[in-house]
Amino acid sequence: MRPLVKQSLLIFLVLTLASCEKKIDWPVMGDGNSQLVVYGMITSELKTQEIVINHTITGPNDEPEAYSGAQVIVSTTDSVYSFAEDSLNPGHYYSQKEFAGIAGKEYSLFINANGNIISGKATMLPVSDFTFLQLGQAETSDMMKITWVAEPYNSTEPAMYEILLDWSAVEGFEGKPNDSTSARLLYYTLPTIDVSQLFAPVMEKITFPIGTTIIEKKYSLTNEHAAFIRAMLAETNLQGGLFNSVPANAPVTLSNSTLGHFSACEVLEKRATVK
Repeated sequence: MRPLVKQSLLIFLVLTLASCEKKIDWPVMGDGNSQLVVYGMITSELKTQEIVINHTITGPNDEPEAYSGAQVIVSTTDSVYSFAEDSLNPGHYYSQKEFAGIAGKEYSLFINANGNIISGKATMLPVSDFTFLQLGQAETSDMMKITWVAEPYNSTEPAMYEILLDWSAVEGFEGKPNDSTSARLLYYTLPTIDVSQLFAPVMEKITFPIGTTIIEKKYSLTNEHAAFIRAMLAETNLQGGLFNSVPANAPVTLSNSTLGHFSACEVLEKRATVK
């Protein structure tokens, strides 16, 4: 076949295939049985602790439906804490008094959801000191960026790092309702590492101005909690890179095969202002 004919045929095929695109609605099929999803983290911070209970969703963009009317308590060997649902925030249950978790103690969760008893246990491990995050200049502006928080792998001490950024009080950035002036970032140190974690997809970089207030918190994690986080990351942040993981359910740590996780974490906090 002559080159001119081959080129014309190639152009014809490209145009034909491009013109055959058609939108198809592909509904996500479920089994019709809604399950409960429970998430709760008791921390060593003196505050009103929270337990969240929702139903599972059938579509990737659906909003979770709150589960109301549950009876929730958290107990230790010497204390019992009752939780009450927030009438303005259904599905969110808050301790009726402030309390701070204590490292070394085991916390037990009990939920009565219309006769369905759900339970879970979590031991609060101590958290070690940490080095504050490192900053650098953003490439294309006079803004700053985070260049390092923690090593992604530690076989003996898994941890979660929560970064809270606030630049609402910085001159020139206040009073702009359409522009974000705060951010919350999470980083993890896990006791396992694999290819999908090493070659994870590129994440959006958050930049912020001089004068930003930074709060960095380090949370202790049990191996069970770290395994749950690893499974969640494999289904979310680590997908879309060079090596995707095989889709799978997160490990179950609550009774009656209830989805979600209950944990207890000691927290260490440090603060700084970008100068």
